[in-house]
Amino acid sequence: MAMTEQQAHSVIAPWYGLFNVATRGNVRAIQEAVLTNDYESCSGYLAAECWGRETSIEVVSNFANTIPDMTFEIKEMLVAGDRIIVRGEVRGTPAGELFGVPHTGKSFRIMAIDIQTIRDGKIAHTFHMENWLSAIRQLRAG
Repeated sequence: MAMTEQQAHSVIAPWYGLFNVATRGNVRAIQEAVLTNDYESCSGYLAAECWGRETSIEVVSNFANTIPDMTFEIKEMLVAGDRIIVRGEVRGTPAGELFGVPHTGKSFRIMAIDIQTIRDGKIAHTFHMENWLSAIRQLRAG
């Protein structure tokens, strides 16, 4: 199904809104509304790098504890048939240790790339890559 950019944005906007921790609303209710029951999210090829909707709800919910001021801004969106490619910017200040980097009060800004597959008006699959190595470098910078 070919989507316009406006249709694509209306499908994905509630999900990306969850990454704006301060204003996101009910994580479970929103994810259940916008993700298919068999939703899968993958950041790599290993089994542990893919998870379903329940794990996604847990992971996204936990951002409130680890990065309470996290924001996600969609910088660019491309639509190709039933797929939406998003280039975004993630910002935040960890509340404690993050990826082994001690808490210093420093913030980070990284790029994220997602390929979303849409089925019946919901997100069915996400391939995603965030530049967490850059976040670690920024948090360690003297």
